[in-house]
Amino acid sequence: MTESAQPACTGIRVIVVAHGPPLKGGIATVALDLVEDAGLNAEFEMVFQNTAQNDSQRGKFAVENLKRAAADAWNTFRLARKGSVVHSHAVQDPWLVAWRQVCIALAARLRGAQVLLHNHNQAPYMELPGEYKVSRLNRWAFALLDKLVQANILIAPAGEPNIRKYMPTVALPVIANSVVVETVPQSSAVHDPPVILFIGELLERQGMVILLDALDQLDAQGVGNYELRILGDNRPGLDPLKDQMVNEITARGRGDTMTGPVSRSEVYRHLSEADLYVFPTFTEGQPFTVIEALAAGVPIVASNIQAISNMITEGVHGRMIALDDTPGFAEAISELLADPERRSQISQANRTLALQRFDRTVFRERIAELYREHGRAAQ
Repeated sequence: MTESAQPACTGIRVIVVAHGPPLKGGIATVALDLVEDAGLNAEFEMVFQNTAQNDSQRGKFAVENLKRAAADAWNTFRLARKGSVVHSHAVQDPWLVAWRQVCIALAARLRGAQVLLHNHNQAPYMELPGEYKVSRLNRWAFALLDKLVQANILIAPAGEPNIRKYMPTVALPVIANSVVVETVPQSSAVHDPPVILFIGELLERQGMVILLDALDQLDAQGVGNYELRILGDNRPGLDPLKDQMVNEITARGRGDTMTGPVSRSEVYRHLSEADLYVFPTFTEGQPFTVIEALAAGVPIVASNIQAISNMITEGVHGRMIALDDTPGFAEAISELLADPERRSQISQANRTLALQRFDRTVFRERIAELYREHGRAAQ
């Protein structure tokens, strides 16, 4: 749905402000999930204000970005009205991004609208309680937002103590990201040979070297009866760090395991054929790939970082291994490869968790409750 599209209903107007296509990633995914959701469109007048900009300039102090921030505020003022809800998505850090949110919130309030922020930053969900630190300019922006907005939606409870110290009064509801679980084919997690799957950016911070080292250890131990599939964009020239990793994967003799960029339906097909999803990442907010693996019923072997430990339980939904613990990853992979019955049990537990916590119906209703509450309050 676009700004020019006819409204789907005559109820509360909701303006979703977010980076959308052609940009990809968590924010764009969640924004499209909202504006394209049939249930939300049946109840609310959903309007998408796409603030997509050049990736190379995002978060930087540049004249171009100042102009864009002013344009975003003006478009918000133009689209908002009394009784509407502005739902603005951002990482809220660094300071320029936070002040852009101040401009959007102020424009919305001047029109009599209520404002919901949505925090997609990785850091608040990664840092231990109270350890998330921002610059002075960022703190000032948070202080203003604490007065201007009605809620700052978090994607995981780990973010609450870190955001609360900068926004002491605003509501901080926690609403997890979601997928439509029924559209994700479930894996049996028992295949011959078992399939080890990686989905993500082909970068060292995603744990690619740890994965390669762990598999090399297994091969040296004679645990070689598996198929590896690496799903990620390996096209040359997009990012020098990705190019280095693609060369590393190829040099390790695993070049033929890379699929290149694939569609979402193809991701789901690979998940339906997978026995393990291995994700030794260093830093995340709330990875969609983990949600999708849960929905597909694929046992997970992932880094024991706060963002992921907030999503799954060690031993119930797979294994969680300390950062940089290559032998630990190798042992966990070997252990689960050797136990198809346990993989099958974990598969059922993961699908159940996805339905209970990460399904689109749960996400939709929590969001709709906020739209109803604050849309009525603005009228």
